[in-house]
Amino acid sequence: MKAGVVSVGAAVGGVRSRRPAIDHAVRAYQRYTGDGGDRCAASTTYFAFLSFFPIMALAFSVLGFVVDAYPDAQAKFTEQINDYLPGLADRLDVATIGRAKVGAGLIGLAGLLLAGLAWVSALRDSIRIIWHQSLEAGNFVMRRIRDVAILAGLGLTLAVSLVVTSLATSATDAFLRWIGLAGNTAAAWVTGLLALGVALVIDMAVFVFIFRYLPERTNRDRVLRAALLGAVGVELLKILGTWLVGQTTSNPVYGTFAVIVGLLIWINIMMRWMLFVAAWAVTGPYASDVDPSGTATAATATDRQSAASG
Repeated sequence: MKAGVVSVGAAVGGVRSRRPAIDHAVRAYQRYTGDGGDRCAASTTYFAFLSFFPIMALAFSVLGFVVDAYPDAQAKFTEQINDYLPGLADRLDVATIGRAKVGAGLIGLAGLLLAGLAWVSALRDSIRIIWHQSLEAGNFVMRRIRDVAILAGLGLTLAVSLVVTSLATSATDAFLRWIGLAGNTAAAWVTGLLALGVALVIDMAVFVFIFRYLPERTNRDRVLRAALLGAVGVELLKILGTWLVGQTTSNPVYGTFAVIVGLLIWINIMMRWMLFVAAWAVTGPYASDVDPSGTATAATATDRQSAASG
């Protein structure tokens, strides 16, 4: 039995030595688990869940005014929300919330400031834990001001992404109708690839924003590589999420709580992925990847630093 375990370990070690990408993923997972990534993801999921409804109330309040001028905006908005929350947007009463307008906006803004700032703080601490950085860096008041700016920046990024995606989709559909290719299979593939490309750029922008402004310090090259990985992963997880959330919300066991359970599962998947990508960004052949939860020894890191300075 022991010999079998040793042989399996040797085989895995051989694969890792021949495939740097696999080795990097294993190192990242070791760091993620070693630093309590699941617990950090649970914390950020809790505050993200509390932030969701104020965000929706605020967004639908704005939508209520937009729909007066652009009646098709509601359908487009629901479509974009469903892209981020697979299978859930169709179960939300968008029309009723949108008609609330001012009331929903005030409630959303107040709730967003409370729950949203707590989510930013939890996410910042989680990333810094995995990156082995100080959790209390900077003045408390300045941190809160910075958190408000980060929350506003994320909101602006997501709002712009929804607008850009909607405009790109509408413009593409109009162009295809103009040249007489509406409904053409090849044109549909091109439209799908264009939408995927726009989504990847938007996802990358979100990851870059988070990894640039939440940690105490960062490295541009690592952030860009991690953002690309994160964006690709998000698009793949959307496919999985559509099936997983569908299974959850259709399960009679959850009854009236099906949407809430599905939302919690989806947010937790996203938070785990984001923190795994954070671990991936600081593992591999980097001198900062040291014990206790890193994968290189402190001596190895010192040797690398000496070699770099030499």
